[in-house]
Amino acid sequence: MKSKTVLLICIIASLIFTTVGCGKNTKSISTKEETPSVKTVQKYFSPYTGEQVTKEIFDNIAVLAIVENSVDARPQSGLNDADIVYETMAEGGISRFIALFQKESTKKIGPIRSARNYFLDISKEYNLPFAHCGGSEEALLKINREKLMSINEMTNASTYWRDSLRKAPHNLYTSTDKLRELIKNKKFAYSPTSVLKFNKSYWDNTKLSKASNVFLKMNKYYDTSYTYKNGLYLKSMDGKSSTDIEDTLPLSVKNVVVQITTIKTQTDGSHLDINLVGTGNGYVISNGKYVKMFWSKKTSTSQTLLTDDEGNNLPLNPGKTWWNIVDKSTIVNIK
Repeated sequence: MKSKTVLLICIIASLIFTTVGCGKNTKSISTKEETPSVKTVQKYFSPYTGEQVTKEIFDNIAVLAIVENSVDARPQSGLNDADIVYETMAEGGISRFIALFQKESTKKIGPIRSARNYFLDISKEYNLPFAHCGGSEEALLKINREKLMSINEMTNASTYWRDSLRKAPHNLYTSTDKLRELIKNKKFAYSPTSVLKFNKSYWDNTKLSKASNVFLKMNKYYDTSYTYKNGLYLKSMDGKSSTDIEDTLPLSVKNVVVQITTIKTQTDGSHLDINLVGTGNGYVISNGKYVKMFWSKKTSTSQTLLTDDEGNNLPLNPGKTWWNIVDKSTIVNIK
């Protein structure tokens, strides 16, 4: 009887040990099968075009360049490579550009011209260095007072060159490589910002108003227009198709922004005040359609926000943008 009891205890102990052991082994195998190793692929998107890019392109230094737009400066170099081109008025009824380069490496940009106070506010909005040649007294004082990231040809001549095929002052050029190298050497407090939103599906909405042609009569001296073709808007100035002299292709973009504000002549009768802080309205145009928008900017260093009539963020279509800053008196015709 005693031997039977001992035998029974041994059998029970053996069963308990086997069950626990199998449980541990089963759990270990199950864990390996349920949590396989998964590789995460990092994606990079341009903050200025919303397009997917490589890490190498994502790491490119962004920079602004002030580009002339007198008749003698046309056709310009490098504008088709710009992520965003801002266009607004300068003296004498002529517009001027400040172009943002990040995605592309551009061999020739220009003609480079002088800075104005409102272009400095755009550079502060993005917290980016900017290329220019001199500037208005107001702008130069502001650059020195606020220690802005100026790349002035007058103190950085080796970053620029003169093209003998054009007459001065319409012959000053630079490149993204030269600008980026100087930015590294100067050790600017480089920390760019952007709150631009992008959404391709938003612009696929067939209920949006049509926009095949956009015409802006800036004043009695100058007008510009955009014609929709093959998914892009092709730019014209003063009734003539605009091209980039480097690739001989039409100036073309995915988005056209029309920001309406107040532009006034200063007491000197020449220079302008352009109100970029505050609120206003305008249009965002893409994919053959347009939306009425509202813009707001709290301070000179804050970003310009675009919203629809319900207060929702208004996205751009992924791609390049031409951003027109115009006076309330500008004739805007979209059809």
